[in-house]
Amino acid sequence: MPPRNRANSKGAAATKDDEGRQPVYSEMAMRNNAGVLEYARTCQAAGAGIASGILGLTAIPGFIFYFVTILIQAAVWEWKSGFSWGKYFMDRSSSVTHSLMSGLFTYILFWVFFYGMVHVY
Repeated sequence: MPPRNRANSKGAAATKDDEGRQPVYSEMAMRNNAGVLEYARTCQAAGAGIASGILGLTAIPGFIFYFVTILIQAAVWEWKSGFSWGKYFMDRSSSVTHSLMSGLFTYILFWVFFYGMVHVY
């Protein structure tokens, strides 16, 4: 009896079987997972920008705050996936690197806006 590959509507990966075959990924599930990660990164960037603006962070501490929140979010995604990242994404580093720059732009937008609202006006 050949080993079965696992894939469900939330997960995308299949396991590598005993014969050395490559895992099979569901394209629709992978797109859904990437979309969820994109949405979460955008919300995280907006929330972090609001927080750093209200806290009055400027220059390097503000950017460090953004990258720390990214690492925290990556840790939460890792925990949420049950430490089995391979079931949901092809590359483990995507939790940190996916939409890093677009998230940074969103972060800066909210950071500057809320800093100006709280500390300038």
